[in-house]
Amino acid sequence: MVLAAFFLACLAAILIQLNAARPVSIIKALNLQRGLSQPPKSITFNANFFGCLTLAEAELRYGQEEPYQGKTAYHLEAEARTIKLISRLYQVQVKVDSLIDKNKLHSLRFTQILVATDKPQDERIVFYDQENNIMELRGVQRNILPDTQDPLSAMYYLQNQDLVLGKEFDINVNTNQKNYRLYMKVIRREEYNIGARKVGAWVLQGDIKRRDKSPRHSSVLTFWVLDGPYKVPFLVKVTTSVGPITARLIKIQ
Repeated sequence: MVLAAFFLACLAAILIQLNAARPVSIIKALNLQRGLSQPPKSITFNANFFGCLTLAEAELRYGQEEPYQGKTAYHLEAEARTIKLISRLYQVQVKVDSLIDKNKLHSLRFTQILVATDKPQDERIVFYDQENNIMELRGVQRNILPDTQDPLSAMYYLQNQDLVLGKEFDINVNTNQKNYRLYMKVIRREEYNIGARKVGAWVLQGDIKRRDKSPRHSSVLTFWVLDGPYKVPFLVKVTTSVGPITARLIKIQ
């Protein structure tokens, strides 16, 4: 009897999590029926494994413009950490920082700090010389492809593009001296009826993989972003070799 009750409780928790990850449920929970009247200052996601086991929470903060090496740069910051329950057993925290060229929307500098239980803190700072297609990490220079992005600048770049059905994006990404290809295609537009209002969203799908590897070494990505002037991502699904991961927007400021 106790085992049956435990099983039903687990099943109910899974169903609740899966329902909460529906696009229309996310928009209702965030009260986004009227869209966004101004650009967000920060957005917060939770990350679930297999769509039901919450592992971590991540916040992306949109900063202000600032000067950098004679250019005007956008400043983005993000922080992700394991939830408290998991952190009691094993804690992981990642902080990343990106400076993005205001005009060309590619990366100028990327910083990543990784802290994990029983491991020394790992810090990397990547400097990009986009004019000469060179990046520098820990004193070592490597060639990069034109308009190389880091993960934050790639997301910001997509948020600032006009989206139409069938449009494709082929983005170069490099933060560890290996060239990756982020490919995304606008596959459909969805509308959700919420009360008397309709809320639109674009769905982009693609993958990320090493430029020099076979298609087997890749992760499949699907993004849902709000339609309108501020294309905020509110649902991200990633299919990896270890299982599916879902990131759901839970707070917007």
